[in-house]
Amino acid sequence: MGKYSELEEFDLLAKVEVVKTEFCGRTQPMFDGYRGQFFWHINDEPCTDWLASYIFEHGELHPGASSKCKIQLAGTIKELGAGKFEKGDQFAIREGARIVAIGSILEVKLNA
Repeated sequence: MGKYSELEEFDLLAKVEVVKTEFCGRTQPMFDGYRGQFFWHINDEPCTDWLASYIFEHGELHPGASSKCKIQLAGTIKELGAGKFEKGDQFAIREGARIVAIGSILEVKLNA
């Protein structure tokens, strides 16, 4: 895993905003390689958690801040999600049942 500007192998490019601490978000920043749950609707399921790794444009993302990030999906989401992600789709990043960030897809490489 490299830095944002060097990473060419990723599945999704997104804009992510971390929930502010006062709204029950994280108290600490997220750093490159963060492995929160990618929470997205798929296969007629209301919502599903998937493993993912996030690489942030500036290496870290603090509560209340937003940034572009490159997402590397793990496990069956690569197979199940191929052809289903679209620019503008929204998702959440969760830690257990708590939503810690929200995002919107800017570019899809997984479908290619």
